[in-house]
Amino acid sequence: MTNLLKLPAMTGQYFRMVIETPKGSAAKLAYEPKAGVFEYSRPLPVGNTYPFDWGFIPSTLGDDGDPLDGMVIHQAATAPGVVIKCALLGAVRLKQTDDDGNRIRNDRYIFCPHKEDAPDEPITDGHVPDELRREIEQFFFSSVLGTGKKIKLKGWQDADEAAVSLRKGMKEFRRRQAH
Repeated sequence: MTNLLKLPAMTGQYFRMVIETPKGSAAKLAYEPKAGVFEYSRPLPVGNTYPFDWGFIPSTLGDDGDPLDGMVIHQAATAPGVVIKCALLGAVRLKQTDDDGNRIRNDRYIFCPHKEDAPDEPITDGHVPDELRREIEQFFFSSVLGTGKKIKLKGWQDADEAAVSLRKGMKEFRRRQAH
């Protein structure tokens, strides 16, 4: 089986997103590359579900040592392991503190499929509307309840700023692969 962590991050002008947890799931799933499977990670707090497909950008590495996280805003729900070519809309900048007190940057990148699934979607003009931004922020705050992690919102990046951060994650992945 292909190691999805090592898929190229980009295809042409689009970023690849590997879906770990589909829209509507009340449990977080995580890709386990050694076994080549998607494993149950944990339940979300009662009443929460993923509002959109959730996963990672392959061939990237964040401050937490994992691939960079992303959410794909679209009406469909896919399945674990599906790869979607996406346009970058921006990023939610977050500082995360784990239960050991370690503070790291752990941004969440926001995408839409390269082919819109509904012409009337509010994100077709290339940005995330303010109301949807607030809802996404609330999801991230509530999704860490009971995990020992705390997050602090540091604002949003537009697509150009987020692309710079993604390229930094791609460079860090290449640097670690070389060693």
